[in-house]
Parts: sequence; C-alpha cells; structure tokens
Amino acid sequence: MYKLMKNSVARLQNLTKRIVDNKDGVAAIEFAFIAPVMIALYLGLAEVSLLISADRNVSHAAAVTGDLATQEETLNVSEIEDIFNATLAVLGTTYIQSQNVSIDMLSLEVDSAGDTQEIGYASFGTGFASKFDSAGTSSTLLNQTSGLIVTRIKYEYSSPSQTFVQSPTLSETFMLKPRKSQSIPFSSATITCTVINSSNGARANC
Repeated sequence: MYKLMKNSVARLQNLTKRIVDNKDGVAAIEFAFIAPVMIALYLGLAEVSLLISADRNVSHAAAVTGDLATQEETLNVSEIEDIFNATLAVLGTTYIQSQNVSIDMLSLEVDSAGDTQEIGYASFGTGFASKFDSAGTSSTLLNQTSGLIVTRIKYEYSSPSQTFVQSPTLSETFMLKPRKSQSIPFSSATITCTVINSSNGARANC
C-alpha cells in the first residue's frame, strides 16, 4: 500500500513538472496579447498618414488655384470652371468626397481713394459662410498699384474607419498678386459653381 502511494505521488510530481516545464503555446498566448495593440497601432498610423497626405493636398491645391488665376488678366466663367477642375484634380477627391470640398476665389483692388474694392468672386460648394475679410491685409500685398487674388479651400475630411482620426476640417488660404495686370476683374461679379459627376470623375459646373 505504501509503495503504491509512493508511486502515485511520484507520478503526480512528474506530471506536475512536465506541465510546469511545458512551453508549448507560449508564443501564441503572447501574440494574443500583443496582436490587438500592434493592429491598432498600424491602423492608427495608416489613418494619420492619409490625413497628412490630404492636408498637404489641400495646401497644394490652394496654391495651384491662386497660381492659375493670377496668370490671367481677366477671368470668365469658363476659365474659373477650368481652374476649379484643376483644383479638384490636385485634391484627388472622388465625387462623394468633393461634395465636402469648398473653394472660393476673391479678386480685390484698391481704388484712387484708397478703398478696397471687390472686383470678382467665385465659389464652389457651400462651406464658406462669409467671404474673406480683407481688413488688415498688408499694403505690400494689396495697394493702388497691385490688386490681390485670395483663394481658400475647406475640406471636411472623413477618415476611412472614423475611429482614430474621425472627421477634421482641413483648410488653407493663399494670397497672390496678379502677374500680367494690375488687377484681375471677373466677367461676372459673382460666379457660383457646384460639383457634378462625370466620366472623368468629379467636375466643377459653373
């Protein structure tokens, strides 16, 4: 009897030792703890990268809009439509995304009395509640010998998962002097444009 109990205890000790010493599945357990953190970190970094890219596109698009506008002496509806289409191409937005994009372009000059006058305004989308306030604009930019083109872009960005970045508003304002004339009047005082879906993607319709 004693010998039987002793053997049973010995077997139990050996079994316990084998269980304690067994390392099978340790890596799988560790991965189960680490994997969610690694996946969340990867997705978060991916969304931040997309946001940074979109923000850079907004800044570049605002510069392109002003640059194209200031290469003209006057701007008509067709030319403004072409400029806005170039802006959308730089942004790289789809038709759905372009519905969250707002662009406006304001042409200013200073008259002989020293008062600032609006000589053209074009808008795309409905994101801007008011026009750019030119009060306080530096006289080195806007004076009687040189007008000013002000372009603004606002993009209600929406992240893919709506988890890490969510929906920030990206915006940029760009100012540039006319290159070929003292100022740049528009053919119509106010030009309004909307987005349409075409075979070439999102397009401006003015």
